[in-house]
Amino acid sequence: MYDRRQASAEFIQKLLAKSPMPRNQVAVISGLSNTYIRDLEQGIIANVAREKLIALAVALNLDLGETDKMLNIFDRAPLALQDIPIFLATAEKGTITSALLPVRDRYSLDLMMLAAERLPGHHVVVSSEPTVCLRAPGHRLHSERLLAKTHLIYGELVEAIGRERLKVMENNLEQHQVEQYICKKCLEDYLRLCEDPVEKAWRVQHVQNVLSCLDRFPKWKFLLTNSCPTFSFVLKTPDPATGESDKLLITRLAPHRFQGTRTGKLTGFTTDNQVIIQNFKEELRGLAGAVHQQYLDRSNLLDYLDILIKG
Repeated sequence: MYDRRQASAEFIQKLLAKSPMPRNQVAVISGLSNTYIRDLEQGIIANVAREKLIALAVALNLDLGETDKMLNIFDRAPLALQDIPIFLATAEKGTITSALLPVRDRYSLDLMMLAAERLPGHHVVVSSEPTVCLRAPGHRLHSERLLAKTHLIYGELVEAIGRERLKVMENNLEQHQVEQYICKKCLEDYLRLCEDPVEKAWRVQHVQNVLSCLDRFPKWKFLLTNSCPTFSFVLKTPDPATGESDKLLITRLAPHRFQGTRTGKLTGFTTDNQVIIQNFKEELRGLAGAVHQQYLDRSNLLDYLDILIKG
């Protein structure tokens, strides 16, 4: 009879061999020790805690179906809604390394975002639409409904991560500045070019949430630019007291990204490599020069967003 421990060891060996990361980087991202992962490779550990398997799956960029396969190999039940808090906890234990690491699933990128956002400090978002943190509950369930069909927990998982990211952002704004750079034309297209009336209603609410955030948090800066950036990215500069280095998350998602299934496709990259980050800081200096000066006046910005919402 084929030994289950041998099967699990071979499974982990194949995953690590396929991963672009060495074991020590997988350990850093997952929050598991290098020794623990080596023991998994060798089949030394017979009884592996569910939360450790899920943390390892996130670090290895496994989609939810592949995570179910790992759980089965280790004689664990498939993912269920009760596992969502375990996914959120992985963002507390893991960290971003100096390697330029690919992220292949949207939920994995969200968890990496959450890990960076949980570090107190200055936060910059560069994208073609308002930050996902400000989406209303239920928006992602609609927008990513095709992805939600790929796994029973996907929709609720991304909604839960979104709620946590919003809470973390609001906590951060009490002490630190958060900026979003967004092309004015892209923002207008986000509302005006949407042909799905249900999605458009969600997007209007999304921009209304930007208005609400501007009203409640003086440290929230929504900066309209007259040109599109080359990349969408998030740059986190942690408070020096954390002892953490700057973190960068790069992503470029097409506007029609939710019209098909994207599970397993390349979604973005993460790194705390300071040479790479310096190049993106220079990109930010260029964006700062492209900001529409009239909308630096908060009242002008609020009036513009109000008119945009009303169509």
